[in-house]
Amino acid sequence: MSITLTDADGASLDVNAWNWGVLHYTLACCTPPLLPDEELLDQLRFGGVELAAAEAAEIRQYLLAVVLPRIGPGERMLADLSVTNVPDDGTFYRDDPAKNYSLSHEVLVSVIEFLGRARPPIRVG
Repeated sequence: MSITLTDADGASLDVNAWNWGVLHYTLACCTPPLLPDEELLDQLRFGGVELAAAEAAEIRQYLLAVVLPRIGPGERMLADLSVTNVPDDGTFYRDDPAKNYSLSHEVLVSVIEFLGRARPPIRVG
């Protein structure tokens, strides 16, 4: 399962659900709220929504200024927002599903770069 970001020109980026879950959580934890529309933020988790230019720019700026400085190359952010340099070994944790989610530095950079070059609106699906 993945989330696909698609811009007005048809350019797209696939982000697997394990990375997207943590990326979304960073947005949801933002105080004050990053996006004024709480429903939009909720829908971003699973897709089926479009981001206008201002929304995409706001998300990109937040990821660039706040999240990226916390995750260095070769690191990943876990579901509790802690950061580790221990590689994901691919284990599927049934007893503690939160252990399955992490946002890698490389995926974060690819999302930031995509949002920077994408032509809005950006469909999240």
